[in-house]
Amino acid sequence: MENSNLIYQRKSIRSFSDRRISTITIEEIIQDAQRAPSWQNSQPWEVYIASGENVKKIRSGFKITNEAGKTDLTTPHRTSRSELSMNNIKEWSKSVEEAVGVEGTDDPEWVDARNNLFYAPYLVYLTTSKKASEFTIYDMGAFGQTLMLSAASHGIGTIPAYALSNHPEIIKKELSIPQDQEIVVGIAMGYANNSKINNISTKRASVKKILHMKE
Repeated sequence: MENSNLIYQRKSIRSFSDRRISTITIEEIIQDAQRAPSWQNSQPWEVYIASGENVKKIRSGFKITNEAGKTDLTTPHRTSRSELSMNNIKEWSKSVEEAVGVEGTDDPEWVDARNNLFYAPYLVYLTTSKKASEFTIYDMGAFGQTLMLSAASHGIGTIPAYALSNHPEIIKKELSIPQDQEIVVGIAMGYANNSKINNISTKRASVKKILHMKE
């Protein structure tokens, strides 16, 4: 990763083309991600990537299941989150409407993409042992962010999303993920298409709102 502005260039892509990524490039992205820090260099992550027919099977399985979506990790309802998070979510909603129109996340193109796992040609799943400590979540987040920054350095888009991992049993079956592993996050990966839902530009809270310094 040579571009120092990658942190600002990376953004979430919500609609992908079917353009393939070379195996060498995927391996380079994962190799970069392995440079993420972890407690005692434990490197608690494993990576499972679906492509081709496996993506189609997962997408189909998500559509036909009668089971309510539920991720391996506990996910609090949006209304149970902190005031800080709720305010940031409201700002995000405004950014969505600016890009796609007043319908926001109810826009047909948005809904279609989400229901089809963003039409991503690659679905990346990061897993860790069910025996892992809660602190492992920090390690997994560092790995995921490094992976997405590396992908951006190759001109490849990504999005980590709840909609990608809320039927873990389907994913584990199709990718032969052992039951002693839990899926921490799913990341869609590929090249962006020209959909309007890829034009969302999100803002970040002022540093003054989150930074607390004391001498």
